[in-house]
Amino acid sequence: MKRIVMAIVLATVLGRADGASAEEWWEKMTVKGDLRYRHEMIDQEDKDARHRHRIRARFGIFAKASDYTKIGIQLATGSTDPVSTNQTLDGAFSTKNVGVDLAYFTTSFPKIDGLSLTAGKLKNPFYKAGKSELVWDSDYNPEGGVAVYKKDFDNTSLMLLGAGLWIDERSSGDDSWMAGGQVVLSHKLGDKKTSFAVGGSMFNYVNTKGFAPFYDDDGFGNSLDMVVDGDDTTHVFGNEYELFELFGEASHKINQTPITVMGDYVSNTAADSLNTGWLVGVRVGKAKKPGSWEFRYNYREIETDAVVGTFADSDFRGGGTDAKGHEMGGAVQLAANSAFKATYFINTIGLDADESDFNRLQVDLQLKF
Repeated sequence: MKRIVMAIVLATVLGRADGASAEEWWEKMTVKGDLRYRHEMIDQEDKDARHRHRIRARFGIFAKASDYTKIGIQLATGSTDPVSTNQTLDGAFSTKNVGVDLAYFTTSFPKIDGLSLTAGKLKNPFYKAGKSELVWDSDYNPEGGVAVYKKDFDNTSLMLLGAGLWIDERSSGDDSWMAGGQVVLSHKLGDKKTSFAVGGSMFNYVNTKGFAPFYDDDGFGNSLDMVVDGDDTTHVFGNEYELFELFGEASHKINQTPITVMGDYVSNTAADSLNTGWLVGVRVGKAKKPGSWEFRYNYREIETDAVVGTFADSDFRGGGTDAKGHEMGGAVQLAANSAFKATYFINTIGLDADESDFNRLQVDLQLKF
């Protein structure tokens, strides 16, 4: 962090000495970030209720390297967890971890209007109907390369996306990676108050079955096989994952209040059973201007091997698959860059075995700059 501040100060000094050219460079750079303070309560059956305070802090620099290339670098709190940048306040006031959350470039091509290429550690490029987290957690920032082509036709737009994402590089074995594709068609009616979006995705994971779980030796609900080698026992994925997703959303404004309904369905065709998931939900309002508000609700069921649990919603059922239940929440915009939010989960863990109740309450104060 000190080096970043020093670099900014040095750039400012050089800019004053160098005149217009440095000033133009400075104008091409944006600095932004946010801080979220959260109180969380987790009440899981047969366990004592847990209360914890957590923070999430992010600081990013986004700039134009040239007329056609942009770069983004963002630091964030948290651990190595691929779907969380939360940092729990504990450890006897110990210093908290900060890591690289984003480090990517995006290049457009002037001779092919609508085409762009992004590579590095990047923001989730996949369209999520109604912000559905059936397949991807909201903090999921993958690593690899993505090509996107967008084309507008009056009130209709088409997006085509192809991705190659690198999951696990092994020096003494085959690498695990994912090839993904997505098609999204959206349309706005003439009054601009009503819009629709439909689409489909394909996510093909290479080298999962027989390999260790991607993070923390935890399947996060996925089927695992036990491997015994002498006195050593390990667990590996029991299935491959070839996901096909269909989704849609419809939005309409009533007296400037947006209402969105969405549906999301996913199937893992590489698994013989317990391989589907679905979500339906609604969002009303949008917390943007001071005094504005929003409300959301969804219900989902996600079977054991419907998706890769490592990357699914980390808040629903405690993270992963093999669960069903409700999520409801809302927000009020307190000021231009300050919002109060609350979310409550009423979930059941275990669809094909012993069931257990899981409830979670999150109360957030979010500040941006």
